[in-house]
Amino acid sequence: MDYLLGQEGSGRALCLVVGGAKESLDCHPGTVVLHLNKRKGFCKMALRHGASLVPMFSFGENEIYDQITNPEGSLLRRFQNSLQKVIGLAPCMFIGRGVFQYSFGIVPFRKPIYTVVGSPIDVPLVKNPTKEQIVGLHETYVKAVVDLYNKYKTKYSEFPECEIKIV
Repeated sequence: MDYLLGQEGSGRALCLVVGGAKESLDCHPGTVVLHLNKRKGFCKMALRHGASLVPMFSFGENEIYDQITNPEGSLLRRFQNSLQKVIGLAPCMFIGRGVFQYSFGIVPFRKPIYTVVGSPIDVPLVKNPTKEQIVGLHETYVKAVVDLYNKYKTKYSEFPECEIKIV
């Protein structure tokens, strides 16, 4: 990423999806949990390169599979967290539809996914950003994602009453 963002000239774009294994364990229909509070490295990199951040959110991702209930602290969740630390992947216990039947399988359910894109957040070039600058940009980004979600949830979410949770 440093190489791509460090090249002279314009015309380069880099897409970094902020999310990962921890979030996949919280993917259940009707819930939106984003693990962003401890993820600030992308803000530091954006500051070091003066790269704009563009908030985005995809509605419907959590509805394309059902996942076996795994609340935080449960035996299943502790097993999943332990395995994730060892192998780096989250072992999700999901249920989809079959190829020729729709009751059980590993193919995603046929549900739409709508991606909304917010306005770019202009980021100044700061070769050695301070912790305060990183935290400030992170807060701006998180607020932009939450605002984007709240603006479009009644239009695109199957569960418009669901509130976004940032952990």
